[in-house]
Amino acid sequence: MAGSSYVTASRRKILDFLKESDERSVTAADVDAYLKAQNSEVNITTVYRYLDKLAKEGTIMKYVAEKGGQSAYQYVNPARRCSEHLHLKCLKCGRIIHLDCQFMKEISEHISKDHGFSLHCENSVLYGVCRECKEKE
Repeated sequence: MAGSSYVTASRRKILDFLKESDERSVTAADVDAYLKAQNSEVNITTVYRYLDKLAKEGTIMKYVAEKGGQSAYQYVNPARRCSEHLHLKCLKCGRIIHLDCQFMKEISEHISKDHGFSLHCENSVLYGVCRECKEKE
């Protein structure tokens, strides 16, 4: 069957890996290493193409890297409603923290009411170092 519903065993493995890693971001190199460990050799170009397809569909978020860095990807769990809140991404371990707490809602309401600006949080990410990585330093 052709078209967007076409799912190979390799695509299924990629999506399964992304779902299992949904609390952190992964790179295409991470996906490639996972596939090799699963004895599933896939051309890295194919991995990039599939990741880009999933990002366009909204199945995963793509975090674009700064010049010279690797982009990272994260599975979007529909139950988490990621498009409605900000995220923190640890630059050391890749962990993603969802800022879906009441405080962030209060800030959003304040910005809207007092400043006339409506926030839209599509793939909104703040970068830094998480508590665990700071403690390891």
